[in-house]
Amino acid sequence: MVGKLTPMTSLSCSRLPAVLGLSPYSTANDELAKTVDALAGKAPAEWTPNESADWGNRLEQVILDEVAKRLYLDTLLFPTEPFFAKEINLAASLDGIGHSLNAIRHSFATDEEKGIYVMTPTGEITVFGPGVLESKLTSESPEIEPAAHRGPIQLQGCMICSGYTWGAIGVLYRGTELRVFVYPRDEDMCARIAEAVDEFDKRKLGPDWYPPTSTADAARVWQRVEEDAPPINLPQSAVELIDEILVAKEVIKASEEIVDDRQAQLMEMLGNHETGFATDSDGTQYRVRWPSRTYKAQPEKIVPAKEAYTIRLKSVDIKVVSNG
Repeated sequence: MVGKLTPMTSLSCSRLPAVLGLSPYSTANDELAKTVDALAGKAPAEWTPNESADWGNRLEQVILDEVAKRLYLDTLLFPTEPFFAKEINLAASLDGIGHSLNAIRHSFATDEEKGIYVMTPTGEITVFGPGVLESKLTSESPEIEPAAHRGPIQLQGCMICSGYTWGAIGVLYRGTELRVFVYPRDEDMCARIAEAVDEFDKRKLGPDWYPPTSTADAARVWQRVEEDAPPINLPQSAVELIDEILVAKEVIKASEEIVDDRQAQLMEMLGNHETGFATDSDGTQYRVRWPSRTYKAQPEKIVPAKEAYTIRLKSVDIKVVSNG
């Protein structure tokens, strides 16, 4: 609720899923680029929160109040300062800290009716002392365990930074169902996080980019061509990649030709009709539509001038220049 507290010059717990390759929204190179820019003194790109993020922020205290209630926590704190790990270069912004003033030990078991899910092999846990509380809001369907990018990895990082031994994630699904997931500290995951943080710190000094996960990721990493850079000799392994790309393109071309030809034949059958039905010998019925699209009249537009700019393409051009 107080906004981002951690510096961009080092990793924070919310960025861990991306660095571990477990985020659908960001890659390890995306996060590395942000840190490289921060170290160079570049201001981060302005982020405009969408409505979902806005509701997540506004409902954070509501979610955490309910988490505290279900876990019998009589003290709920909302930190306004970041936490820093002692042995690795990792920072955390905790959504909340919950504990009991009387230092009571509370034991829990997974109880779906109460919306409590204990993430241990036995489905049971006893919590004592302060714990990390995280709030999440999603339009996804309720889960038995949150997706990796929806809190579990971030929570383990927060436990590293705070020194706490347990934590809980309150996830409000589709605005109608809250589930509370309780975790102990996972030493194996903490070790994996520590290795990832150390590797990130080494890579940011180069920068030494991670292997790209897609053409879009590669285009973001190597955004510019050095105009005076001479051609290079690629390793023998490049030949196999080239052959696979050329074969795949031929398959795609042949498939597209088949699709175009078969569609033309169906269009001939439909003629001026929009919809037709075909029934297979096994009783399967298909609907075929050849719809139209109407465009509204538009006034003439004058396109404003743009400055010239260059971007790196998301595909490579391959041409056979000689045959052996």
